[in-house]
Amino acid sequence: MKNRITAVLTSCALLVASAVSVTNTVSAETEASSAEAVKILCAGDSITHGYSFSQDGYRKYLCYYLQQEGISYDMVGPENSWSDSAAYDWDGTAITYDPNHCGYSGYAIQQYNGRSGLYETMFANGSVMETYDPDIILLQIGTNDLLDARLEPVAGQTDITGTTSALERLESLVDEIIANMDSTDTLFIASVPDIDAEIRYDWLTAYGWFYGMDTSCANDELTAMVAECVDTYNAGVQALAAEKQAEGKNVKFADINSVVDMEEGLIDGVHPNEVGYAAMGKLWSDTISAAMNDTPIVTPAATTEPVTTAPVTTTEPPAEEQEFVIADAVKLRAYLLGKEILTESETAGFDVDEDGALDIFDVILMLKKIIEE
Repeated sequence: MKNRITAVLTSCALLVASAVSVTNTVSAETEASSAEAVKILCAGDSITHGYSFSQDGYRKYLCYYLQQEGISYDMVGPENSWSDSAAYDWDGTAITYDPNHCGYSGYAIQQYNGRSGLYETMFANGSVMETYDPDIILLQIGTNDLLDARLEPVAGQTDITGTTSALERLESLVDEIIANMDSTDTLFIASVPDIDAEIRYDWLTAYGWFYGMDTSCANDELTAMVAECVDTYNAGVQALAAEKQAEGKNVKFADINSVVDMEEGLIDGVHPNEVGYAAMGKLWSDTISAAMNDTPIVTPAATTEPVTTAPVTTTEPPAEEQEFVIADAVKLRAYLLGKEILTESETAGFDVDEDGALDIFDVILMLKKIIEE
């Protein structure tokens, strides 16, 4: 299980500092500026909608942090569209925010047996993009596909999951959003939080159906499988963003997973609590601000383990000097899934963190290098 203590401490420090520094009410008037408001569409599942007692999820914190950045915004979407103003008390700080959105509890990327799909909701009966014409789209979807063990095509299924992977379905949704974007619009696609199988094994019965695992209780095999699926999906999301960028599309990646700690940031093993939602709102705001100011998007590292930078005495070039392309990340991912064979040279070259083993962390570091090049 990945260690994100450093990322969590950083996020909490930012949240505490902000809460202490603001003692007066943050009102809707603070949004006003000479610049035209940027229209933001938050799209996704229950994590976007806001789950359980978490009123409007991360979106209220996103509005708050945008206000602190002086960014004038207009949240748009078919949900909560009857009002442009809502209020929330955040540890004594009264936040006024815009609750409009496009998030739906229980939704998958595309419709399949037992799940409605965000793709169909956004485009089957007219285009949400055309109706609300957002400048920025924040897309986070895929958690329900992972809960249902639908990462890879499922043999014998007559619905869409029988023929496509979750990442292929995500690409279909992303391509449709891009097709409905103006040239100046930006799509951000996000990683999803971890799933704590030790707490939520009762929601993971599909892993028993499709993988033959014991899902009657928490166990190491189930925990490892779910963690691998989440890591693989998130690495694929980052690769998809990089691929679309290479095609000249205005698509960026937001590593939400890096700021939502599985132990401290989730309310039930799947959905963020208020600590997790506040961290999400801060990262989304920082990501939007960086894009608007054309500065690098800085997200916490996927692991706290240091990456070796000293030269190595081998016939292979040092890992930090090696150049990678998207095809390398795809091939390494396929190798980890048992679907590809690597040459001796590739095995050495793909060990990006130089720990002597190929794993999901090498995929993530590889993708990071591709994006930074």
